[in-house]
Amino acid sequence: MKPNEIDFDQEQAWWEGKAQREEDDLADEKINRLLRWRTIERYLKNVETILEVGGGTGAFSLPLARRGYRIVHVDFSKAMIDAARKKASGIKNLEFLLANAVDLRPFEDRSMDLVLNMDGAISFCGTAAERAIAESCRVARRTLIASVSNRAWLAAVWLSESIKRVGSIIPAVYEMIETGFWHKEQYPENDQFVRDYFGTLKSFLPQELHEAISRNGMKVIELRAIGSLSNLSNEVLLKVLGDENLLNKYVDLCEQYDKSIDPSGPGTRQRAGLLAVAQR
Repeated sequence: MKPNEIDFDQEQAWWEGKAQREEDDLADEKINRLLRWRTIERYLKNVETILEVGGGTGAFSLPLARRGYRIVHVDFSKAMIDAARKKASGIKNLEFLLANAVDLRPFEDRSMDLVLNMDGAISFCGTAAERAIAESCRVARRTLIASVSNRAWLAAVWLSESIKRVGSIIPAVYEMIETGFWHKEQYPENDQFVRDYFGTLKSFLPQELHEAISRNGMKVIELRAIGSLSNLSNEVLLKVLGDENLLNKYVDLCEQYDKSIDPSGPGTRQRAGLLAVAQR
C-alpha cells in the first residue's frame, strides 16, 4: 500500500469503535450541530427525499424522518447503524444502508432531493475524499449540504501537537499545511505524534472545496467556516452551554460571524469546521 493510500477495512474498524461516543457533545460540538441544523432548515422547502451519507447514530436523520421526510441513512459502520436503528422504532419512512461514501452505486443519478454529507464521511476518505464529493453530487437532484475538515484549524492543531508531543515540527505538519493530507504511515515520525491509529484525513481550504463541488456540475451558493467564534475559553463555553437562552443568542452571533466577518476562519475545534451548500 502506498503511504497515502486509504485502507478502508482499517478505516471501517476505526469507525466501529467510535459509535458509543458519537453523540457525546464535547466542547463546541453542540454549537457545531446547531449551526448545521440552521443551514439544513433553510433548504427543506419542497424536499421529500433525503440521503444522509455518514449518518452516524442518527442525530440528523431520525429527527428529519420524524418530521415526515423520506430518509435513507447511509453509514460505513455497522455499529453506528445499529445504534441509530435502535432509536428508530416505529419510524416507517427511514431506511438504513451500510455503504461507503465513495461508492453510492445503490442510488441513481439525481435520485434524492437533498443529500447531506457532513462531518467525517468526506474528509476521512483521505486521498479518496473527492470521490466521496463526486458521489454525493451525482446523487443530489437539487441540493447538497456538505461539511469537511477545515485546514485553517487543523494546521494549527498539527503544529501545536507536534511541538507538545514530539518537541519539534515533524514533516506531517508541513504536509497538513501544504496539502491537507494526514496518514499514519506517511512519515516515520508520525508514530511519535499519534501512537494509536487515527484515521486518514483530507482537510480542505474553502477554494479547494468550492472547486471539488463545481467540477461535479453543482453551483456553490454558500461556503464558510462553521463556528469560528466558538474558539473561546472552556469556561466561557461551559457557561454558554449551560444556559439555553444564552446559547441561542450565542449561536445567532456565531452564524453572523461566519457569514459576514470571517467566512474563511478556523471553524469549531470539534467536528467538521467548513460548510458548503450547492445546488443544481
